[in-house]
Amino acid sequence: MLVRFVFAARFILFFCGLLALVFSVRDGSVIGGLQALLLFGLAIAGHRWLKARGKLEECDRAFETMMSGEVTPDEPTGLEALLERRAALEQRRGQPGFDPWEVQAVRREINAYVREHPESARDLDGRR
Repeated sequence: MLVRFVFAARFILFFCGLLALVFSVRDGSVIGGLQALLLFGLAIAGHRWLKARGKLEECDRAFETMMSGEVTPDEPTGLEALLERRAALEQRRGQPGFDPWEVQAVRREINAYVREHPESARDLDGRR
């Protein structure tokens, strides 16, 4: 969640810094220029923080996919994706930071999906 926040905040900080710079030049305000520099510095710090953790490329790909409205072919969809999420969560069981409520939430999503798409459960079993 923090990674997503920092990724979005980079854009917001950059554009706010740009606006602050334009207004400071228009008004001849030194304080406004310093505020613009601070906003640009925070945007750069967020960018470097994401890059240092290896999350920048992942966030960029997710953002591009979201904006294009496409689903990548290697990304499972529907019931398969939900089952893979549950399996990944179950593998982390017993480790620090494990959230059993998250597993329960995914189980509820699976049940809701199967109720809405009963054919997906038959496809998974091999019955058509």
